[in-house]
Amino acid sequence: MADIMDKLQKIKEIGKSTKEKQQFINVSEVFYIWEIMVAKLDMLENIQISENFIDDVDLRYISGKVVDVLQTGIVDMEKIMTNYGVPFPARPPAGVNTTISLQHITDKDIYQSLFESVQSFFPILASGYMQGSSPKVIKTIKNHLLLTMEVHELLIEYGKLKGYFNPPPVYNA
Repeated sequence: MADIMDKLQKIKEIGKSTKEKQQFINVSEVFYIWEIMVAKLDMLENIQISENFIDDVDLRYISGKVVDVLQTGIVDMEKIMTNYGVPFPARPPAGVNTTISLQHITDKDIYQSLFESVQSFFPILASGYMQGSSPKVIKTIKNHLLLTMEVHELLIEYGKLKGYFNPPPVYNA
């Protein structure tokens, strides 16, 4: 259904200026697009810094998967922002490299940071989805919510495998 509505919205927007297209998006959606974009850029910058300290090959792979999801989300949000004339937030540097080796930052610390960062996206994405009325915005946020869920599952399984995941207590009635 969202695909059909998305196509109808695209047809309605044909030939319209950026200013005219703004009638198809509400202020709440603009807020959540901005908020999602800022959160993704902040998380990307933190991961770029953390990647310098990862020792485990598997964690490096998972970190790469998280970066891929973030970059996909950034590109998709940029398309919407450009389409509707929403200003862009400041971008982090393209890469953050350091030659410093810190013994205090362990793979477990980096895992916890990644896990908590991914979890922090759920409220933003869910709220943006619930507040959406534009099919294009709803579809984009829904796709990112699903990608975030997949990365979250990957992080949980990796955490269990390495003993980094802190499971909730077992329920005994």
